[in-house]
Amino acid sequence: MKKTIIALIAVLALVVAAPAMAAEINLGGSLETRFNFGPKQADEPWTNWGIEADNGLSMKLDVNAGEKIRVGLEFGTTEVGLDEDGELEEGHHDPTGDEPAELDITLQKAYLETTGAFWHGGPELVTTIGDIKVDFNDYVANLSDGNGVKVEGIEIGPVNARAFYAWDEGQVGAAADANYAGIDLGAAIVTNGEDLEAAGSAGTEISGVKVTAEGAVDKDQNLAYKLTGETEVMPNVTLTGSYRDSENFASQYPKKDDGDPVAYDNHKGFNVGVATTQYGIAMEASYDQPTEKVAFSAEKEMELAGMNIKGEYDATYKKDQAIEHQIAVSTPMNLVPQLQGLELSAGATINKDNIDGDNSWNVGAEYEAPNGINIGAEYHSVDGPSAYAGLKVEF
Repeated sequence: MKKTIIALIAVLALVVAAPAMAAEINLGGSLETRFNFGPKQADEPWTNWGIEADNGLSMKLDVNAGEKIRVGLEFGTTEVGLDEDGELEEGHHDPTGDEPAELDITLQKAYLETTGAFWHGGPELVTTIGDIKVDFNDYVANLSDGNGVKVEGIEIGPVNARAFYAWDEGQVGAAADANYAGIDLGAAIVTNGEDLEAAGSAGTEISGVKVTAEGAVDKDQNLAYKLTGETEVMPNVTLTGSYRDSENFASQYPKKDDGDPVAYDNHKGFNVGVATTQYGIAMEASYDQPTEKVAFSAEKEMELAGMNIKGEYDATYKKDQAIEHQIAVSTPMNLVPQLQGLELSAGATINKDNIDGDNSWNVGAEYEAPNGINIGAEYHSVDGPSAYAGLKVEF
């Protein structure tokens, strides 16, 4: 709590001092308080219910000192009372108890950003010093955070380049993009003085077919590449195909989603897919040869009995395994004037995770009151009942 007060006082002091500094201050962020109601033991869904507090605060403060320099501060919160798995420890479930979960506000990022040339008559560059984020290339040059310096906006003819140095990691890198003769070119390189990783790409359109080639090499000289083509074979029907090979490839700084690299998956083989919309139904189908996976999805919105119903269907098949079916239906209930903002939903999963006979279903409701409070409840056939109430404000 003391850290929270100190941080808020610091922000307030900067805001009050802004006219004296002749600086422009922009403050933004969000504050959310949410209480989850549910059983403490999954195997006893109707007994021993408790409350788990889920609170969050984020703030981003920009101070423009004149026309050239900007100061950036980003604050966030961590919850005291969480175990290593992110679950509330015993004694912290009840916000009115002796040891409720507490928030500890921390300074997550701080940086200086200046726009201008390094020499008289030089190009206008954007230079960031402090906590930098590098997203130059999905294969080899993606650093989520760290101390360093980043320079962007280097224009050399048709080439747009950028560079960084992360002193925490000891890494230096550069990337460049250009368009030459209708071909989009890209390249990136990262090194720590001993190991080197690099990536490149090229894309163009040939006779109505969009073609893209990507390639990368990691510090152990393992290669990864991907060739992709996309074309509209007939009106409203798009066909895609690709071939990739990234076996044994493992770069140090790839872009990730849920912990997995987005640019490669250590597989070798081809993928084909088709997408179309027919009779108001958006459909997609694909086959991935190295993982032996077939996927199909369909989505449609329709009006029924005065309600706008959205239906979704997904099917996944893996070799020698049961097909996983997922069905979801949702609709806003706007027929009752007093309950505008109420949405009902239902869903089912048949052969969950492609395990034959492993099924589940769920029903739920969500409501956003005029005062901004969100309320929701759900019953899941495996996890049992749950409910929540919360409020979130963005500023």
